[in-house]
Amino acid sequence: MATLKDVAARAGVSAMTVSNVINGRAGKVSEPTIARVQEAIAALGYVPSAAARSLAGSSSRILALVYEAVPGRPALESPYESLFVGVCEQAARAEGYALMLCGASKAEDTVAQLRSWNVAGAIVMATTRMPPGEFLERSGIPAVFVDAYREADGISRVNVDDVGGARMVGERLGRAGHRRVAFVGPTVDVPGVVRERLRGLRAGLAAHGGGVERRDVLLSEVDFVEGVAVAGRVLEREPAVTAVFASGDVLALGVIMGLRRAGVSVPEEVSVVGFDGLDLARYVDPPLTTVCQPIRDKAATAVAFLLDELHDGDGAPRQTVLPVAWQEGGTLGPAASLDR
Repeated sequence: MATLKDVAARAGVSAMTVSNVINGRAGKVSEPTIARVQEAIAALGYVPSAAARSLAGSSSRILALVYEAVPGRPALESPYESLFVGVCEQAARAEGYALMLCGASKAEDTVAQLRSWNVAGAIVMATTRMPPGEFLERSGIPAVFVDAYREADGISRVNVDDVGGARMVGERLGRAGHRRVAFVGPTVDVPGVVRERLRGLRAGLAAHGGGVERRDVLLSEVDFVEGVAVAGRVLEREPAVTAVFASGDVLALGVIMGLRRAGVSVPEEVSVVGFDGLDLARYVDPPLTTVCQPIRDKAATAVAFLLDELHDGDGAPRQTVLPVAWQEGGTLGPAASLDR
């Protein structure tokens, strides 16, 4: 494999001159010399080291995607996360950038990793516990926050209409006669998408005389196995709930499996609705009724916002709330009179 020194020797210049050409410092090199270096690079098939370019220059062509690292859990294992990361990588690569995954555990470790690679900017997922303001201050790099509800006014962010989508769920459940509904999702004690979806659900149900009691907010990780387990807690509600709204599709599918294992039919006895619109929601029988969020658009918009900040540098926050859509399935039916 050709090295920078090999290129320098073939072009008859110093290694520093080759570095200047590769890193865009053309003002320090004459046009004939640039041509010789480029010819040598092409002839030898030399590929510059992205890491070396990042560490050597004042900026890099690396974008970081920062997510919350959970001990014992593979990074970004959910279908939602995989799709989001894949689209971010594709969008970054199309603009000549590489995407680096950065698992956030401790704030100081995250900042150290970003600085060591001299990343140009970051896309920060909402699962990261570091508040946006603190992240911007400590990292010193441009960033776009995804699904962020903390400090939302002064940061660049890409959200979806979590409240509006969940309100649709509440309204449709209410029109189907459901008055007592359980909500399943992670913590609702901090600002975030889960709290917003619960708020929207309550607003939609309230218009039809229904609601979600505090004891019917069942906390669970967004995980299929956790969903199976939480189904047992759903069936313990007295009086019985007639519907479940899960904060994510994977969790909703787990709840359905748990209900079926307990001999409860969906939707004849209990209706279940999710939120995400993942492809797998259409491949189950019956297909999952869910709210479809534009995951691909969200990822592509986050990258576009970040590149706008890097290229324009006007300091103005870029913000958007993307619309959601109802995805009809077969897991929402009329409320039944249950005697379990």
